[in-house]
Amino acid sequence: MRKLLFLACCAILAYGLFRPEPPPDLFDQSDKFLHLIAFAGLSLVTRFAFPSAPGWLLWPLLYVQAPLLEWLQHVLQPTREFSPLDVLANLCGINIALLLWICQDLLRKRYFSPA
Repeated sequence: MRKLLFLACCAILAYGLFRPEPPPDLFDQSDKFLHLIAFAGLSLVTRFAFPSAPGWLLWPLLYVQAPLLEWLQHVLQPTREFSPLDVLANLCGINIALLLWICQDLLRKRYFSPA
């Protein structure tokens, strides 16, 4: 079930990134917010889907794919432009996910581990 959630998240992200036209602006810079939420969600779902994957491998791979997907977006859809601010939003989303994952891990160990 975790892997299915991961695949669904990847499909939604791919649709959002590689569609010919960007989604409509809901407010000023709403695309940055969408990038942040999408990459935070993808990162958390990835960690959840692959719990035995070592963090030293998983998190750097997420950080590497953030700018690569933005670049690939422009390559596959020339009408879309490469944006360094989108890359920054992607990376911030991953940072938020990593922070949330570390916090939940610390809380789980503190309050739910056997004494």
